[in-house]
Amino acid sequence: MLTKDFYNILDTELSDIIKKYPDDEMIRKHHNAEDNQKSYALLIWFLEFYGKKTDYVPYITDGPLNSSCDIIFDAKDSRNQTIYYVIQSKWNTPKNVAKNIGSTEIGYALSDFTTILRGQKKPTKNNEFNQKLAELLKHIKSNGLVKFIFLALCQESSHDNVDSFNQEFKPHELKFIDINRIKHDYIERKYKQIKPANPLEHTYRPEELLIELEVIRRENNGDFVKIDKPFDAYIFLVKPALIFNLFEEFSFNLFFKNVRNPIVNSTINQQIETTLIENPAYFWYYNNGITAIVDSLPEISKLANKFEVYGFQIINGAQTVYAIHSAYKKASGRERAMMDREISITLRLLKSGGKDFNLQVTRYTNSQNPISDRDFHANDEVQMRLQKESFQTTFWYEKRQDEFRGNVPEGIKVISNEQFAQAYLVYELQDSTSHIASIIHHGSHLNFVSNKEHPNGWYERIFNENTRFEDMLCSLYIMDLIEEFIKNQGDTLGFSYDSIYYAGFFKIVFSKYLEKKSASAIPINQKIIELINKKDSSLVTKVLSFIRALTKELLEKITPTHTDSYGRLSYVKSQYEDLKKEFDKMEIEVEEIDNIAR
Repeated sequence: MLTKDFYNILDTELSDIIKKYPDDEMIRKHHNAEDNQKSYALLIWFLEFYGKKTDYVPYITDGPLNSSCDIIFDAKDSRNQTIYYVIQSKWNTPKNVAKNIGSTEIGYALSDFTTILRGQKKPTKNNEFNQKLAELLKHIKSNGLVKFIFLALCQESSHDNVDSFNQEFKPHELKFIDINRIKHDYIERKYKQIKPANPLEHTYRPEELLIELEVIRRENNGDFVKIDKPFDAYIFLVKPALIFNLFEEFSFNLFFKNVRNPIVNSTINQQIETTLIENPAYFWYYNNGITAIVDSLPEISKLANKFEVYGFQIINGAQTVYAIHSAYKKASGRERAMMDREISITLRLLKSGGKDFNLQVTRYTNSQNPISDRDFHANDEVQMRLQKESFQTTFWYEKRQDEFRGNVPEGIKVISNEQFAQAYLVYELQDSTSHIASIIHHGSHLNFVSNKEHPNGWYERIFNENTRFEDMLCSLYIMDLIEEFIKNQGDTLGFSYDSIYYAGFFKIVFSKYLEKKSASAIPINQKIIELINKKDSSLVTKVLSFIRALTKELLEKITPTHTDSYGRLSYVKSQYEDLKKEFDKMEIEVEEIDNIAR
């Protein structure tokens, strides 16, 4: 989604807020200044979207006679510790949304935040601000944690003075929430229907803490199963209260190693909740339970009903956990007691056997639902980075199947990472002919697993720190244009896989053309994307026409060696290399391509 398109979505929601609160003092005050109204509406939107506060008035300190912090917000973290959030907001018009945050604004905010932490902030004529400031200073003097947020409808840029601020005032912290972060969180919530990381919530990572688990023990002391070979494992029964408390404390961090996050709004969740509330005694019979892995698992006696584990991660049962938490949270005290009395949940607790073992357990415990190989890489850093980069475009990168559950915005296309990878392998990584031969050998199938597990897997070759979404997008563009070009031709080159040849020679020809055409070097992929964004593919088509004509001419000098069942030339490595050498050594004049008729 282009930044300007998301800005329009957000701008509409700000306008709706202005209409929703016509009697608000600040909205009425600026009734003739729409920009001021929207600047104020952004604060309300932020509190409603991230803070889940519909009663926003007690938290907004922006107002008459005050030019300091806009929001002072206090909240309990997942361990019931109070944290104060101090927010400074910067609204922007559409023309400035793509610009970086200005050094003047950053300097002002840092100065204000520093003054607060040093206890030097003076009261203003704004009573709301003074009251919140007094509460904040009392909190700081009691060694309470403060998080500062610079909310800006523009682009974040790195600044050394921000790092210095965080270093000087540890454990307090300053974070930027820019237009890209807001867009990412909006997409996660609206179009994936999952809960994004919340800057106004402080949650802990369960794999970094010792966690106490309380299990059900009955009088016969025989209500658990222990497995000790090859890895320690237990099967227990637990109460809904344990699951509820775990999700309250760790939220979606419980599922970091899971191939799936729970769906926030789903029929499955509703069915589970219905059983929990209406037929609690049947729940154990209907539900498969939860599987979790831990890094350390103590020897547990038959009498123990509490013990500590380290590195706790739920790898199967995310929907069950989310549904239990939702139902338990809505229940009254009497209903919760009844649920804990009548409901038992099966908990399979496994000691980690290493990355490969954990992956296989995740694979097989999720086998009741169709999961593709690529889903097991969805949490890889490179996959998350590529998807984040894709949100700057109209092509969204799908890193796990069916993850975009809501209707995506008009003009957005969701493309699987497997489709991107196939195009990238053929076009961007076509320098080695062995890669091309492999693609031809396997047809359209791309083995989306690691080389360690499958010799023909290309995962590490394609996805690494050097992989950029821009190059993947360009590869997709080129392969689509090649397929369209081939379709529009009356005849073919005669090869079983014409597209491989076009992709293999395109960079050579296009780079030679750009060198002659431009005084300065222009990155090929950048130029292609620039042309596509202008909806002008004519130059690409001319280059493909040049390749087609020249290849046919060169083939007359090269003796064909093999044909397929349809009489077309099959791929022969030496033949491809001979053609490539001819393209490499040839001189290309700009006019040869420019003068080709469209």
